[in-house]
Amino acid sequence: MKIQKPNVTLADEARTGIEEQVRSGFLDWLHQFSVTGEDGELYSVGGAILSMHLEKMDVVSINIAKGQGHVRQVPNSIYKTSVYPGMMYEKMWRNPAGTLHVETKENSVCVSCGPQYQVECFSDNSWHFRLDTLDGAYKADLWHKPAGFPLWYGREKPSFLTQHSITYGYNWAGAVEGEITLQGKNIKVTGLGIRERYVAVDSCAAEIGGWEDWGWIGFNEIHSSMYDMRLGMKDFAVYDLENKRYYPEGKLNIEHEDWVFFRELDGFIPATYKITIEVEDGKLEIEAKVCNATTWGATHKVPENPVATLTYGQVSGIFRHKNGTVRHLTGGRGTMSIRQWHAYPYILARELYEIATTTDCDSKFDTL
Repeated sequence: MKIQKPNVTLADEARTGIEEQVRSGFLDWLHQFSVTGEDGELYSVGGAILSMHLEKMDVVSINIAKGQGHVRQVPNSIYKTSVYPGMMYEKMWRNPAGTLHVETKENSVCVSCGPQYQVECFSDNSWHFRLDTLDGAYKADLWHKPAGFPLWYGREKPSFLTQHSITYGYNWAGAVEGEITLQGKNIKVTGLGIRERYVAVDSCAAEIGGWEDWGWIGFNEIHSSMYDMRLGMKDFAVYDLENKRYYPEGKLNIEHEDWVFFRELDGFIPATYKITIEVEDGKLEIEAKVCNATTWGATHKVPENPVATLTYGQVSGIFRHKNGTVRHLTGGRGTMSIRQWHAYPYILARELYEIATTTDCDSKFDTL
């Protein structure tokens, strides 16, 4: 979404109210980062403060995934299954409404929701996260430092993602650095990631969930964030760090390939994303391979509207300039959260796979 003044202010970071009558809206201060540790491991770390109006709850979630997996061809079958490490740690705290605390200072906004999740948003647009699960399993001290301007949902006027999904706020890709602590072991990390400020008037999972891709892909030279709601709208923002060019408008196309069965989701997910973003000065072309996937949601079970976060391993990209020159991009990484109205394909019978742990049982896929 293109707006007249795309710069983010402390008022945007602290925003908790809207003029419209709220039906099932919520607020969030969210992050999803892909970082590499000094131990050489790939970590996908995320979490959110989520204040839900209808449920009268202030929720905190913290999660971390580690490592990369692969896709396995089922013997004597056309089907493939995912062999991903999944989530290493996930925890959610459901607090009564009013636990959320927002304090505006001269040069920052401090947001907390209990002792587990604190984020300070500074006037230079950096965010400082301090996370602690309080059980000794996971702590994090992370800085998110974006460049340019974000992907705006809406500011003075809301964005209608779908007819009943009405929102203000932004998401923003940027550089990440800091330290995580796993079971007492300190690990310095660097990478990229996305953060989100979200102020929703209303939200309809049915409309959003026809199929939704929401995420980011970043390189050393270019950062991008995007969403594609097949029953609603699609939008993106691209920032060229080398040329200091901001692109909030153009054409986005996402293709899903190499579908694999993801047992935890009761359905199939794409293992390869091919993304093109056409902007004023050329076209960004990306291919990203999924190396890990984890379900998420308030129930920690397969939800009625399946949702998962995909972490990319191999990410390649070029920027094809209109004058014919091609710039090869480096250091690619990213994550993508997906939401489905039903697991795909919805007709898949649970008995075909719920206890499928052997090659013989996996071969039951051939009966479809």
